[in-house]
Amino acid sequence: MSRNRSRRGPAVALLLLLSLTPAACTPVRNPATGELQYTSMTPAEERRIGREEHPKILESFGGAYDDPELAAYLEEVGQRVARVSEIPELRFTFTLLDTPDVNAFALPGGYVYVTRGLLALVNDEAELAGVLGHEIGHIAARHTALRYDQAMLGQLGALGATILGAVLFGEEGARLGADLGTLAATAYVQGYSRQQEFEADQLGIRYLVRAGYDARAMASFLDSLERYDALQTKLRGGRGEEIPSWLASHPRTADRVRRAAEEAMAAAGGATDRERLLAAIDGMVFGDSPAHGWVEGRSFVHPVLRFRFTAPEGFRLENSPEVVAGEDGDGRLLLFDIAAREPGTSLVGYLRRVWGEDLDFDELMPGWTERGYDAAIGIARVRVDGERRRAFFGVIAGEGRTVYRFLYLTRRANRRERRRFEAVLDSFARLTPAEAARLRPLRIVVHRVEPADTVDRLVARMQVERLPREHFLVLNALREGVPLQPGRRVKLVRRR
Repeated sequence: MSRNRSRRGPAVALLLLLSLTPAACTPVRNPATGELQYTSMTPAEERRIGREEHPKILESFGGAYDDPELAAYLEEVGQRVARVSEIPELRFTFTLLDTPDVNAFALPGGYVYVTRGLLALVNDEAELAGVLGHEIGHIAARHTALRYDQAMLGQLGALGATILGAVLFGEEGARLGADLGTLAATAYVQGYSRQQEFEADQLGIRYLVRAGYDARAMASFLDSLERYDALQTKLRGGRGEEIPSWLASHPRTADRVRRAAEEAMAAAGGATDRERLLAAIDGMVFGDSPAHGWVEGRSFVHPVLRFRFTAPEGFRLENSPEVVAGEDGDGRLLLFDIAAREPGTSLVGYLRRVWGEDLDFDELMPGWTERGYDAAIGIARVRVDGERRRAFFGVIAGEGRTVYRFLYLTRRANRRERRRFEAVLDSFARLTPAEAARLRPLRIVVHRVEPADTVDRLVARMQVERLPREHFLVLNALREGVPLQPGRRVKLVRRR
């Protein structure tokens, strides 16, 4: 997580919606199809919206990935595809977002975004060009403008967002959570219509051919995405995705896959440029970045803000820019974030008047952790999704106005649960510069297959904690039982 509570795509969509006022629909000629369309946004307004929302996108997704060479490579490939579109005069901007989420999307006015998580799945330059071509197709066909006209219809997750927002961030968070659920859903989560996806597929393939790429890359990358989503479901114990991926916001049916593949086969024969792509992503961070911290087993570490803590036995943690969340499968939930208190406010006062201002605490007391950090604990009864829970609130004083906040929700109220929560607070530790420097993120490491290499041998070098074999096969678009080709380069994931 980052120091500031940033918000992902839905929050950005909310900002986009609030920045616009409904206007009369204007007839505009679609540059990609030639059809006359009616939307409330003119091309000039699309460019204005893109310029205004671009900084908010960067803030919400943890900023752009800090690698000038990789950024230049993405820009080069993107501009190559954009030049052969129906709107080559539009000034496109291509950005690599510093997030492990697997996604790509576009804003009106020529702003195209690809995440690190998606780029890690790409196996050649043609596949990357296919993703960019698909997004450019949405802009050229004015799908981004048309989608705005329907965005106010979205209503996803209002109740859950309100509850979580209220528990973590007070009344302001509750209001925001409700707004996110009722206003922002269709804008960037629900995605495009089936017909718009068909159209973007067709335009993407058209651009691949015009730019000299192998159009079959569209279908091959789709296969990798489907396999990756299946892997994520397996990692979550069979549960569906929690953060929408590119497949969720760009849904594909079996019929669509077949049609896209047929069109691609008819236009096969272009370049793939696999070596250029792998050289560009060699060394790229995989998973969470140092700027946001990452999960190691039951621990969360943050080398930039220099702290760590450990969740109780049985918990599985997941990191996001807003919060570190953990659950144990038995109804217990652990949430962590960072906030600020007003000067002169005690930790107990912060719990009573700020974080838990609407709660009646059964207990509220100051104290210290085992490492001697100033802390305070509050215990209250709360209602979550209609069920009564015991909530343990904990705050630890950081430097200046910083407070580290822990919330532990459980169905039970006994000494054992209290000890489990206090153990989390006691595990919190600030890191020395030397300790923080020794922490290494996971990175993509490109390896050329040697004659003696086997899948088992290379999987043993993978440093992902769970399902390393599945990760290796999916990241490299390999199938179980198919032998490796000596001389072919593959992606490993290692700390370095």
